[in-house]
Amino acid sequence: MSISDELQKLDELRRNGALSFDEFEIAKRLVLQGSEDSVRSDHLEEIKVQNELAQLDREWELERGNYMVAGRYGHKYIPGKVSSAFGGLFVVGFGVIWTVMAASITGFGGAGVFSLFPLFGVLFVLFGAGMSFMAFVKAGQYEEAQERYQERRREIQNRNEKTY
Repeated sequence: MSISDELQKLDELRRNGALSFDEFEIAKRLVLQGSEDSVRSDHLEEIKVQNELAQLDREWELERGNYMVAGRYGHKYIPGKVSSAFGGLFVVGFGVIWTVMAASITGFGGAGVFSLFPLFGVLFVLFGAGMSFMAFVKAGQYEEAQERYQERRREIQNRNEKTY
């Protein structure tokens, strides 16, 4: 029954003499107060959900930092799987070309400082492949964590929609 229906019923009882004017005023105040309490309760529940979402968002922003890697000039970013794979292929390709060219120029058994050039190429390949693999793994972990965050956010929002 709506508030206006209840108030009309009370007014009809007052006009029929079943309620005195004072009784009518008390009953009317109770009906109106009950509707205000309902509105307050709904508003309070909405604020609780908003706070829970805000807390979840803050926690996600902190967790996101765990998946970032430092770029060339110290700039932090979230790696992507595709860019990590292409970057790794580029670095490994460059390192292989370097190693082959350095080996053909100096030979692996050469003497002097130039004999280290093929070794630098091998180290470059290993380091580049390792960094690329690490970024690829972090990108996968980030995607999984982001999915968990979004799922939790949807659960909170759905729970809020069910209460109304």
